[in-house]
Amino acid sequence: NAPSIVKETGEKLSSVISNHPEYLGEKVSNLFDGELPFLFKVLSVEKALSIQAHPSKEHAKELHAKYPDIYKDPNHKPELAIALTPFEALCGFRPIKEIRKFVEEIPELSSIV
Repeated sequence: NAPSIVKETGEKLSSVISNHPEYLGEKVSNLFDGELPFLFKVLSVEKALSIQAHPSKEHAKELHAKYPDIYKDPNHKPELAIALTPFEALCGFRPIKEIRKFVEEIPELSSIV
């Protein structure tokens, strides 16, 4: 996750926000300590992306405090996708009862769990 650079000035976006908190607005700036409250990414999805699981806000704070070299910030990672072309996505996990049934009924899963 490289820092975002403002094209017109060459400055880091984080510096621009620090120097001009009014760009976020007073409410957002105060609520998020002058930081952008989300990570913006533009992805070109030609093949399946990796499966990701993100911690809750509380768990993210704990992980960051304990392992700051691995968990770079104390934020959870809510995501929003806006598809510019046809796109399919999966979200969530199977209910625990279904997972348990698969583990019990599939020997290959049973042997590794």
